[in-house]
Amino acid sequence: MSRVFNIALIDDDKRTVECSGDSKTGAHPKIYLNVREEDGKIECYYCGKSFIWRSHFKGKTTFKKRK
Repeated sequence: MSRVFNIALIDDDKRTVECSGDSKTGAHPKIYLNVREEDGKIECYYCGKSFIWRSHFKGKTTFKKRK
């Protein structure tokens, strides 16, 4: 089982996303990624951030903060 901590839920009508890193993963050159039609997601090959269509997301949407 793999765990993904850096995800971005995107609208189902988005077919292309852009990624240039963030404060968690660090900056990298801006790239454009095409969301895969078959599973509704794509992962940035620089920073590992996953972009997932809302209708395809099967994880928790709220998280409890650890103490």
